[in-house]
Amino acid sequence: MKFISLAAIIMFVAAMVAALDTTMIGHACSNTNNVGCETIAGHNGGLPFAYACGSDNTITGYLDCTCSSCCQVQGENVACVRNQ
Repeated sequence: MKFISLAAIIMFVAAMVAALDTTMIGHACSNTNNVGCETIAGHNGGLPFAYACGSDNTITGYLDCTCSSCCQVQGENVACVRNQ
């Protein structure tokens, strides 16, 4: 019985860790030294986020957007803009 309980606990902890993936810092990006908008399953409820991609092709900063069409790249800038 302890084996089943331990297995259940391990599965629960693994699910919680996956659900708590709240930071995108360090995730891979392909637009070196630029900005962009991205949607990644399991992050921000499926809504996009605005991000800055560093020289090592990893996300160095990001902002979660609140609607599906809010993320906009505007020249060298990116923003979460609410269209009304």
